[in-house]
Amino acid sequence: MKTSHRTIAALVGAASLAATASALRAAEPCPTQCATGKVPLGVAVPLTGTAAAFGKPTARAVELAVGEINKAGGLLGVPVEPVIADDRCDAGMASAVVKRHANGNVRFVIGSACPAVVMETAESYAKSGVIQFVPTVTAVELTQRHPDNVFRMVASDEQEAKALVSYLAREQQGKKLAVVFGEFFYRRAMAKMIDAALSNEQKKLTRIESLADVSGAYDRLADRLQKTPPDIIYMSLDAKQAAEFVGKLRARGIKSMLMGGQHLLSASFWANYRSAAQGIYVVTPVASTQFPAVRNSIDLLNAAGVTTDIVTLSNVAAVQTWAEAVKRAGSGDANAVLAALRAGTFDTAVGPVAFDAKGDRRDIEYSVLSWKDGRLVPGVQ
Repeated sequence: MKTSHRTIAALVGAASLAATASALRAAEPCPTQCATGKVPLGVAVPLTGTAAAFGKPTARAVELAVGEINKAGGLLGVPVEPVIADDRCDAGMASAVVKRHANGNVRFVIGSACPAVVMETAESYAKSGVIQFVPTVTAVELTQRHPDNVFRMVASDEQEAKALVSYLAREQQGKKLAVVFGEFFYRRAMAKMIDAALSNEQKKLTRIESLADVSGAYDRLADRLQKTPPDIIYMSLDAKQAAEFVGKLRARGIKSMLMGGQHLLSASFWANYRSAAQGIYVVTPVASTQFPAVRNSIDLLNAAGVTTDIVTLSNVAAVQTWAEAVKRAGSGDANAVLAALRAGTFDTAVGPVAFDAKGDRRDIEYSVLSWKDGRLVPGVQ
């Protein structure tokens, strides 16, 4: 069924659910679910495959956030229904995910947490006018290619690089830095962005090292760093690479402060690599619990026994942002919702969220967090 760029539903205020459903059916065109009084919200998560360990709690977090909306009377009086698609964290599943959401008459999607899936699905969603909230994918290219329909809930790689450099200049002035990046496009790009953000004085104190994922490479680089240890080592590596490299550094008695990207805030990083994760620092856009929406969202997840980390919180924030934008727009009309998203600031599970013209976050509140005994704690210990 072909869906219009213009509407998911009219969602105009009405005295009763029946009246609202009637108004929705009059929209052009009306999704099938409108007749039952449900607003479909697309969700893409890995429920099976190697990434299911974080996908399942993510899906549950979205369901809890939607449940809060429905407990409060729904979205403009209409209950919200998640339409969940299993993407397996596999780009090959992208077409099946898009089809699942098209069949469900979805006009707004949250997900995926997996870069390969997001980059594949974004093109199809953009062509059909679907607005996509991306909770955790940081690649700069995403919003560069799709500035009209993608909204990112975390910092982009470029924003993270600037935040890291700003933190180092403010809190670690004069310290020697080593940036270690993996031989993968996004990791290499992150290292380049950090280098570009460094001041001339910082560049004099910085070395940038490539870490090939081949036999002996981790030992060779650890040996070089041991000879002249930097004060800080920033790792633009995936979780498995970071864990292995940290093991090599600690085996050599290297005491440098270890830092990494936002993806190392995932609870699965701790679950899989406890000893390596301990003491690793991340400059992150997850705001402190001084914000009621952050505190309340953490309480919501904890009460349900759901993992609280950047993945689940960013997905909850996406639900909250979408729902509030629809309320402010007064309807589910895509253009009205887009205008609301670009005009306002939203109180969410990751703190206040506002977007720039490309759909990236602006005015981000940053915190420094580290892993300590399975918990993320603020500040440098």
